[in-house]
Amino acid sequence: MTIITPREWLGLQATHNPMRWFLPITPAVSVRSRFLFGGAALAAATTVLEETTGRPVVWATAQYLDFAPVGEVMDLDVHISVSGQRTTQARVIGHVGEREIITVNAALGSRDLDIEESWPIPPPVKAPGECEPREYDYAAESMGKSLDQRFAPTTGDDLGGPTGHGPGRLCAWTKPPDGVQSSAATLAVLGDFVPMGISSMASAKVASNSLDNTLRIIDVFPSEWYLLEIEAAAIRNGFGHGQLRIWGDDGRLQAIASQSVIVRERTRRR
Repeated sequence: MTIITPREWLGLQATHNPMRWFLPITPAVSVRSRFLFGGAALAAATTVLEETTGRPVVWATAQYLDFAPVGEVMDLDVHISVSGQRTTQARVIGHVGEREIITVNAALGSRDLDIEESWPIPPPVKAPGECEPREYDYAAESMGKSLDQRFAPTTGDDLGGPTGHGPGRLCAWTKPPDGVQSSAATLAVLGDFVPMGISSMASAKVASNSLDNTLRIIDVFPSEWYLLEIEAAAIRNGFGHGQLRIWGDDGRLQAIASQSVIVRERTRRR
């Protein structure tokens, strides 16, 4: 199988300046061939941060400021604030001309410590082969449709919610395209599905777009399938909030993500 790097998956390009990269906004990294998918934007930022600093991302938070329509090119400028012996604090500003699209603050690094512990346990779910594929009601190319995504019913007590995991909770197996490496970029894309959880829980048909996305990486492990354990917390005053855990198919926790979104009633689909 051909290995696809995060750069290749996203279409990310380097320049002669090691602190500047650019990302053509194509349908492959878009929402419904309209504008840049937020998870792809954060994935691009984590990739340029890791490649520029030579250190792995520990934590990254994105603030989404504007849309970047398909056909535009977003520049990503890396700013290193502090670089210590083990940890780097840095940020990325993604912009189209003078229009700022995304700002990402991050910490990167790795420290020697013999203690490795993880307390949450993965939810009981059916295997991917026993789950129905997610169906889309639109034909346009998009980042989301490039993923094989399957809602994962519980194998335990049915506690309610779309997949039986309880009110406000939704579990979905997700498989990136064949050959895509496990990476911080992969986790950044998968961490952008809190809006799917919110729209699945809402009592009316709603659409949403992200205000932010915070990704906390425990570790990156090779995995064919990733289990997204999504918990939609609330909708109030036109905003929604939630979080998710990303599990590898071996049951190990890889990352935690959280988001706030603008929620609107859906008037039409296309």
